[in-house]
Amino acid sequence: MERINGQAHEEADKTLEEDVERIERLLRRISHVVYTKGRAILVDFGITSPQFDALLFLHRDGDMPMGALCDRMSLACSTVTDLVDRMEKGGFVARERDQSDRRIIKVRLLPRGEEMVGKVMTARIRYLTNILRELPATERAKAISALEVIYELIYEPTI
Repeated sequence: MERINGQAHEEADKTLEEDVERIERLLRRISHVVYTKGRAILVDFGITSPQFDALLFLHRDGDMPMGALCDRMSLACSTVTDLVDRMEKGGFVARERDQSDRRIIKVRLLPRGEEMVGKVMTARIRYLTNILRELPATERAKAISALEVIYELIYEPTI
């Protein structure tokens, strides 16, 4: 009996390992395709991927100090400073001194930046809609549920 349980456990571990490898490969492939298409969409709007990432952070989280934006983007402050310079020249963001601590420079999303986020997200949603309309509603619901569970298992909130 012990040998049978041990063998069953080994087979379950092997199946889990195979499943994990397959899930990892599929997530990586899907991520690559979505990322590549997302970059192509950004070209149509004349902005770069890092610029859009910054706009998304500001859209989602509101005004933030330069240091916080650097942290969120996992980029060096000099890189983000250059990025914000270009976005400021394009009319997407503005730098403002913090009213409570004048040493802190905050980045604020301007209406043109909000508009850009809306246009790009509309194009991205349209792209995915065209693909996912081929998937029956029950299959979409299963995919959403599985992705939500995976996300909850891997999510590590930043402090």
